[in-house]
Amino acid sequence: MNTSKIRLVNGDTYPVTRAEVTHGRLEIDFEEKSCEEIQKIFLVQDNLETIELLNLDDEKYGEIVRYTVYSGVTLVGEIKTVILSQKTDPVQERLTSVEAKALEATILAQNAKTETTDIAQQVTDLQLAMCEMYEGMGV
Repeated sequence: MNTSKIRLVNGDTYPVTRAEVTHGRLEIDFEEKSCEEIQKIFLVQDNLETIELLNLDDEKYGEIVRYTVYSGVTLVGEIKTVILSQKTDPVQERLTSVEAKALEATILAQNAKTETTDIAQQVTDLQLAMCEMYEGMGV
């Protein structure tokens, strides 16, 4: 039973039973299309840049953007679910990686500073203990 429609960038509309972002991926359920037809629809990435959500009267009630990477179709009973994900941005990935490494370096530096302070205190305590020992021996 179709409850809504989607419209792709090229203007083509398709009846669907569900379209939602779940666990970081877009899942769209079809009943009336074959897996092969669905695959052909979703292989053109530019056509997926904006997917409009329409009610049965073709009135737009939302849109989903930048889910342009086709990940496949699953089949459960008569329901075919297309899975789309977002294209990764290599610059953003590098920035995230650099930020994570900078945070790790900061933590390592703080730990090293704490350990250095602890070791310096232990050396001072040892020196004081040796002085007391020498004084006790009359040296």
